[in-house]
Amino acid sequence: MKKLFLTLAVPVSLGILLWTCSKNEKKETASTAIDESAIAVKLSPVQTGEYSLPVISSGLISTENESKLSFKIGGVISRIYVKEGEDVSKGQLLASLDLTEIDAQVSQAKNNLEKTKRDLERGQRLLKDSAATLEQIQNLQTAFDVADENYRIASFNRQFSTIRANTSGKVIKKFVNEGELINGGMPVVIINSAASNDWIVKIGLPDVDWVRVKKGDHARIYTDAYPNEFFDGDLNAINEGADQVTGLYQAEVRIKPGHKKLASGMFAKVEIIPSTKKKLQSVPIESIVEGQGKKAFVFIVKSDKKSVEKLPVTIAYLEDRSAYILDGLTNVPEVVTAGSAFLTENSTVKIEGDKF
Repeated sequence: MKKLFLTLAVPVSLGILLWTCSKNEKKETASTAIDESAIAVKLSPVQTGEYSLPVISSGLISTENESKLSFKIGGVISRIYVKEGEDVSKGQLLASLDLTEIDAQVSQAKNNLEKTKRDLERGQRLLKDSAATLEQIQNLQTAFDVADENYRIASFNRQFSTIRANTSGKVIKKFVNEGELINGGMPVVIINSAASNDWIVKIGLPDVDWVRVKKGDHARIYTDAYPNEFFDGDLNAINEGADQVTGLYQAEVRIKPGHKKLASGMFAKVEIIPSTKKKLQSVPIESIVEGQGKKAFVFIVKSDKKSVEKLPVTIAYLEDRSAYILDGLTNVPEVVTAGSAFLTENSTVKIEGDKF
C-alpha cells in the first residue's frame, strides 16, 4: 500500500505544479500585452502667473510728419526740382508754376490799386472845394480798399506759386510732371520727416482692446522686410472717439528702428503689451490638441496613472512655445505633453520615468 500511495502522489504534485506555472505564465503574458499597448507619455506642470494678453493689430508704416504739398492756385507746372526718394531739407524749393499769368494778375491788381488811389486823392481835393459830395468820397474810399485787398491777394497767390519743403526728409511720391495743368490744392509731392527717424504705425483698435491699453504701453512691431525680427516701440497716441466709418479707435505706435532702414508704406503687424496684467495658466504648446480658434483640448492622466481624461480649455494666446489658458485647468497640476497627439479618451498610457 505504501508503494501505491507514493506512485499516485507524484503525478498529482506534478500536475499542481504545472497548473500553477501555467497560471503564472498567463498572468505574465497578459501583463506584458497591456504594457505593449500602452502609449508612452510625458507630463509637464501647469504654470500659473500674472501675464499681459497682447493686443494684436496691423497698419502701414509712415512718419509722424508726412505732408501732401500742393500749390494754392492752379496753373501750368514750370519746374519740378526733385525726384522720388530724394532727400530734401526744410525750405528747399521743390516745384514752381509758370508765372506768366500770375505776374499779369499781380500787375493788373497793382495798376487798379494805383488808379483808385489817384481817384481818391482827386476826390478829396474836390471835397475841400465843395465840388464833390461826401458820398462820392466814401465810394472812392471803398473802391480803393477793395483794390488794395485784391492786390494783396494776387501778391499772396504769387508767393505760393512755388512749393518748398516744410520739413527735412524724403520725397516719397511725385504725382505730376512738368508742363501739366493742375488745379489749386491738388497734391504735387508727398514728403516725410524720415530724416528725424520718427517712424510710426497707424492702427485701429476695437473697443474691447481700446479699454485694455494706455499711452506708453510697450509694443513689438514685425515687418516682412525683417523676418524673424521685431522692433521695439510704444503706444504714442490713442483717440478717445471712434472712427465713424470703421467704428475703430485710431492709435499710433512709435517705432524705435535703431540703425535699420524703414520706408513709408511698409505693412507692419503690431503687438501691444498692456501694462495691466491678468492671472493666466500656461502649458507647453505641444499639449494642445484639436485646437479651433480659442477652443482646444488637453489630456491629463487620472489617479490610476494608466487612463487619461480629455479636458476642454480656452486659449488666451500663444507665445513662443507656450499656450496661455483662460479657463479649463482649475486644480489641474500636470498635463500630457509628449504623446498627446496619439491619445484618445480610451487610451492606456505609461508615464515615462515611472516603473511598472
